[in-house]
Amino acid sequence: MNKIKIIIKREYLSRVRKKSFLVMTILGPLLITALWLVPFFLSHTSDSQSRIIVVDETGEAEPKSESLFKNKIKSNEEVKIEYMDDITAAQTLLKAESCDAVLEIIRTNDMPPIKSFWFYSNHEPSLRAQTNVETQLTTLFKDYYLKYNCGVPEEDIAFINNPKIDFYSKNILTGEDSYKEIKTGLGAICGFLIYFFIFLFGSQIIRSVSEEKMNRIVEVLVSSVKPAQLLTGKLIGVALVGLTQFLLWIVLTFIVITAVQSAMPQKFSAPQKEEITINERVISVDKLQDDENVQVSQIIQGLFSINYVAVISMFMFYFIAGYFLYASLFGAVGSLLDVDTDGQQFTIPITIPMMLALICIPMVMNNPSGPVAFWLSIIPFTSPIVMMIRIPFGIPVWEIILSVSLMLITICGCLWLAAKIYRTAILLYGKKITYKEIWKWLRYKN
Repeated sequence: MNKIKIIIKREYLSRVRKKSFLVMTILGPLLITALWLVPFFLSHTSDSQSRIIVVDETGEAEPKSESLFKNKIKSNEEVKIEYMDDITAAQTLLKAESCDAVLEIIRTNDMPPIKSFWFYSNHEPSLRAQTNVETQLTTLFKDYYLKYNCGVPEEDIAFINNPKIDFYSKNILTGEDSYKEIKTGLGAICGFLIYFFIFLFGSQIIRSVSEEKMNRIVEVLVSSVKPAQLLTGKLIGVALVGLTQFLLWIVLTFIVITAVQSAMPQKFSAPQKEEITINERVISVDKLQDDENVQVSQIIQGLFSINYVAVISMFMFYFIAGYFLYASLFGAVGSLLDVDTDGQQFTIPITIPMMLALICIPMVMNNPSGPVAFWLSIIPFTSPIVMMIRIPFGIPVWEIILSVSLMLITICGCLWLAAKIYRTAILLYGKKITYKEIWKWLRYKN
């Protein structure tokens, strides 16, 4: 046991003392936040405003008729709308690249009696610009039809276009609000962090083991300790590094949140409640406000509605469990590597389950209680990611117990498997290793 402690201390201190550890501890939360926020802001930022020329010919079919869309399609931050009467002149400007697109609208005998043509030259405008114009066309045509063909008053048309419906999502057992969007985002972040941590620290194991083997350092080490003790010490040492970094992240996050809460206490205040009576039932809901910052307040309240004790405790368990599950296999793969050995044939099969879980994240986020989410959260090789996505929504205790039990059993099997492979392969040089050879090692008796 003392030898294992020495190995743990060596692996832990050698990584914690590196400058990269301090840098990642401080910049890690910022980088992960940027990874999620930057694409969001970029998707809502238009690179440039597209100049669109509209030629409305709907009034030409009937001489006494007015054009349906002329001067009604509006410019905004995505498109700059200009109007012309001559399609030939508009297309000439387009060919000369004086505009980005030409929209020609004509009236036909079809149903609906409108056809539009979107002409572009060398550079097609963005999809958002095209969708923006198409949406305006659809709304204008609908308004025209409702007003002149159905006789609907303008105020009713305005209500149809912008209906105001108060939608509440509440748990009937607890009476709490859902905040599904917040829980979905938190679950996705937790799942991604689990994936990131497992492969970050798992790759350190495979690199450490393979480097010691190729440099022949392991020959000196195994003269003093057993191979199984050496592997165990490495796994625990690197796991402690990961836990240290994660706990520091929690402390830094708590400090930042406390500072922000002190600076903007009104944002973190509890929402005002009101009681509404429906069919002799009294339901407590958040009082509707007209404040433009109400959405920000709802997001903050949604974040505070989550049971972080359960989320953090389960995160730590699945991080440690998922790490030991995959790091043990990575350690076995590291012992198989040699100068002439192709490691991809061994690493790819191990990474496939995690990649599958990552690919299925959108499906799980869409339906956290569905059969796909359930089975992926039960299977040990995918449960670290998928279960963390489901935890914020609240799941039955028996599912957690089943997932944890299967995870622990699988970890024991993987550790046994890795120890058998590591003990034989760590001192094996210059031999091409196949799966058939590995199967023979597993059948060896101690």
